[in-house]
Amino acid sequence: MSNVKAEVVAVFPNKVKIVVDDLENFRIAEESLRVGSYLKIADNENAVLVAIIENFQIQARDDGSQDYVIEAFPLGVLRDQKFERGGDALAIPPKTVQPATIDDIRLIYGSWLPVKDCFCFSRLATNKEVEVPVDGNKFFNKHIAVVGSTGSGKSHTVAKIVQKAVGAKGDYTLNNSHVIIFDIHSEYHAAFPEANFIDSASLVLPYWMLSGEELEEFFLDTEANDHNQRNVFKDAVIQSRKAHFKGGDEDKNRIHLDTPLQFDIRDVLDHANYRNTEMVDTGDVYASSNKEKAGQPKLTQGSLYGRLTNFVNRLESKINDRRLDFFLGEKSKTISFEETLRSIPFRTHEGDIRSWRGAVF
Repeated sequence: MSNVKAEVVAVFPNKVKIVVDDLENFRIAEESLRVGSYLKIADNENAVLVAIIENFQIQARDDGSQDYVIEAFPLGVLRDQKFERGGDALAIPPKTVQPATIDDIRLIYGSWLPVKDCFCFSRLATNKEVEVPVDGNKFFNKHIAVVGSTGSGKSHTVAKIVQKAVGAKGDYTLNNSHVIIFDIHSEYHAAFPEANFIDSASLVLPYWMLSGEELEEFFLDTEANDHNQRNVFKDAVIQSRKAHFKGGDEDKNRIHLDTPLQFDIRDVLDHANYRNTEMVDTGDVYASSNKEKAGQPKLTQGSLYGRLTNFVNRLESKINDRRLDFFLGEKSKTISFEETLRSIPFRTHEGDIRSWRGAVF
């Protein structure tokens, strides 16, 4: 490449234009030059601008020979073995243009991160020899979307990233990492055989710990916007909380829908059933002419008679759904928040599986 003439002919804020007289020999060893390849452009102040090739053009000379025009996008500057984003630190005019080496490219993606802060799950698409580490804290503290069509490998990608984050060896590690995966479709269990696996068969959650808004969202048909079922549900929960409360009357009167006290969801179902079938005494009695009911009090349908049928059916279905035993079963009625935490196993840094039992809260 020593006989190849390459020079910068134009510099723009977002583009550098380079003319090369022999494109075939403008490369390092046997590496081919292509769109996406990296160039380094040096100045007289020991700064090196790194740019990525965006396109080629052919420019004919008057003598019939050709020049090759390369347009490249500036990424940043290499100085003192460190990469800095942005290309405005390069002195004009630039001095030399060369293809970037593998070591130059590694500096772009690895020099800015302390090893203790990063982990690596990917390599550069244009050169598989170059690892692309990321800052673990910054990566997992942001919202990340993995998108793609069905079967394109989204789940595999997520599993690979998490595997690298929690089990990396060698130069890149992310120590003391804690990852929780909500495996809705049972896709990740096989990918993490040593992880603490919790499913509905081994988990008990106290439904009574939910806030009022969460309770309504789970138990009510919120789209129907039915004030009757909302009021009945609220009254039933409060009555059940008060019935299970062991304190004094003054504290009992302060109990409301959001109070984190135990209640029995079957009390709520019984109350809803009662209001849905309630018959009210009118204060009159049947006359003697009605031989079957003579002297009996006359009853009339309550104000909510038959209006809570959908609510009752919905609540009854949830309570009797065996899949929800971990949440609405008998154990969930009385289990405390502390007992819930202690029942969940965790893995120590030494690999031992223990529980929170005995922990102080």
